[in-house]
Amino acid sequence: MNTLSLDYRFQPRDPSRRVKGLLIVIALHALLGYALVSGMARKGLNLIKKPLQAVVIQEVLLPPPPPLPAPPKEIKTPEPLAPKTETTPPPRQADLPAPALMSPPEAPVRDTPPPTKSTPVAMAAPTPAPAPDTSKAQTATLENEYASLVRAMLNATKRYPTGRAVSQQRPQGKVKVWFTLARGGALLEAGILESSNSNLLDDAAIATVRRGLYPPFPANTWVDHEFHKFSAEIDFRPPSA
Repeated sequence: MNTLSLDYRFQPRDPSRRVKGLLIVIALHALLGYALVSGMARKGLNLIKKPLQAVVIQEVLLPPPPPLPAPPKEIKTPEPLAPKTETTPPPRQADLPAPALMSPPEAPVRDTPPPTKSTPVAMAAPTPAPAPDTSKAQTATLENEYASLVRAMLNATKRYPTGRAVSQQRPQGKVKVWFTLARGGALLEAGILESSNSNLLDDAAIATVRRGLYPPFPANTWVDHEFHKFSAEIDFRPPSA
């Protein structure tokens, strides 16, 4: 492996350099003394002290532009005078001729059409109001008859419940039910209005209502109503042994 070795030995300076510097300084002083003795320095100072010549710049004023010529004046031509007309004095009243008598204007004759014969207009007889189909009493009668028919049909088609519990309890009683019919006779809904205190009889009553076939409403009954709510009482009795 190469190693760098440094030489720390003392090396003396070259004395010739100092001598050269001293000779240069002596030469500069000799030139400066010669310049002072010969007067070259004074000439330089005089040149510096010589006064500067000031140059004066004069402002040149331009003459104003000539005035514009005045516009020509309009020459008005005199209007021609209207010729004078001689006015004659109005004639006196005595010189005027007497006014002629004028007849009053005749009224224009208008052509009047001949009278036409008016034909009598026949008055239309008032149409009588249509008589109602049925009276209120008849309508109420029809509604009551329909409700009675429905109740009788339910009691005729009822079925006494069957089963072990029924055979043991043998319940009996009346169940009051409600049901809603449409105008066409369709059953919409049904429910218990008064119970018989027996679930077996209540269920049998609802089954009877749902099993029924109902006729449509009679004409002119329950007008302006698409459905009507009814009630019926169904009596259940156990069959005889």
